Amino acid sequence: MNKSEIFGDWLVDYDLKDGGRIKRLCFNRFDLLTREPSRFTPPSQDFGKFETRPVYGYDDCFPSVERCGYPGKEWVVPDHGELCWLPWEVEQKTGQLTFSVKSQALPVTFKRELFFGENELRWSFEVNNHGNEWLPFQHVMHPLLNIEEIADVKLPGFKSVVDESEGELKLKSSEDLRDFLFSVGKGHARMLYLVQPDDNKVQWKYKNGVCVEMSFPQEYFSSIGIWWDNWGYPNEEGHRRCECAFEPIAGLTSKLDDAHKAGLATYIEPDSCITWDIRWKIKKNVS
Repeated sequence: MNKSEIFGDWLVDYDLKDGGRIKRLCFNRFDLLTREPSRFTPPSQDFGKFETRPVYGYDDCFPSVERCGYPGKEWVVPDHGELCWLPWEVEQKTGQLTFSVKSQALPVTFKRELFFGENELRWSFEVNNHGNEWLPFQHVMHPLLNIEEIADVKLPGFKSVVDESEGELKLKSSEDLRDFLFSVGKGHARMLYLVQPDDNKVQWKYKNGVCVEMSFPQEYFSSIGIWWDNWGYPNEEGHRRCECAFEPIAGLTSKLDDAHKAGLATYIEPDSCITWDIRWKIKKNVS
């Protein structure tokens, strides 16, 4: 079910049947996220289940991003998590949208609330454990941005930066990392992990002058995932995309079983809930 809502300068389109996907997110008529492709066919090669549907806009990845076994259960978490494959519900109130979905594999209800302010969007997340066991999870917000619209990024300092394919990179500062990202040539993609950020803010600036400052609670997230795809993935003619994402992660990779083994997953006790906020503050014409 496609729906469109307007909250002041904000416009949001979403599809509840398509995993509660946010199809468009606009501020003052400007698209902050990548748009739906005009046509789509799945790649002929196997790039994972997630690539069998159009990839754009915003999804929630839970309880893992990468496909893996769920700790302590005979369940394999699907590619990019379970929730993007389920139908969601939504409730609208003044200035806010509350999306919710029940897991089919875990005794969990997940909520994503959007609170639209004058120059701020607050993403409020809630996980309710209705069962009688502690449950580990990773939640990764998955907002895809168009690299060709990005003029600059500002990232925090870090302990290290790890490339998923090549291991630790010899980068010393956030400026080094920024230069590295913009040096990724057309036809290439990188998945990086900024380990132990020393600040809780990431900032990206669009070429039209709009700037988004994202802030997140450091106590929940030990890394920042950086997906940077400059027309490199999926590596098949007619299917490559131009997109990037900055994703706070509980763990050193986007795989739940790795995070659980390292004791870095998020854990929720029986019959309880856990909440956290991530804020996007809009800054205009930032130099």
